[in-house]
Amino acid sequence: MMVTDSRSIAAAGRAFGTLIVAIPMVLGLSACSDRMLDTGPLGYVTGEPSPVSDNSSPIRSMTGERDDYPNLGTVPPRPTDLTTEAQRQQDMDRLAQDRAASRRTREQTEAIQVPAPLPTPMAVPPKPDLRPGRS
Repeated sequence: MMVTDSRSIAAAGRAFGTLIVAIPMVLGLSACSDRMLDTGPLGYVTGEPSPVSDNSSPIRSMTGERDDYPNLGTVPPRPTDLTTEAQRQQDMDRLAQDRAASRRTREQTEAIQVPAPLPTPMAVPPKPDLRPGRS
């Protein structure tokens, strides 16, 4: 009899746990409407009007109310100060010459830096005469 009671308690616990998880999911997913996303949870509950129209089209008109986002309907003019292929090649050649000159300068600088001769060390002094009784 004790085994049956523990099984039924475990089954009730699992059912209760499932309800705890399932109910917020069902209620939470049903609250994800366009109006909820536009007005926020508080605006959805209080019935605040949506800041955007209830137009069925996903494209919203640009009324100028929200100027923190750029208007994608306007396109800036094409740039006119682009370089030609010949100018770009000339710049690449000049950069290659600069790199070669830099390498030559480095090689010349490294060749100049010859280590200075080291001074000759002093002669090693003789070992001290350490006998007991003598100072």
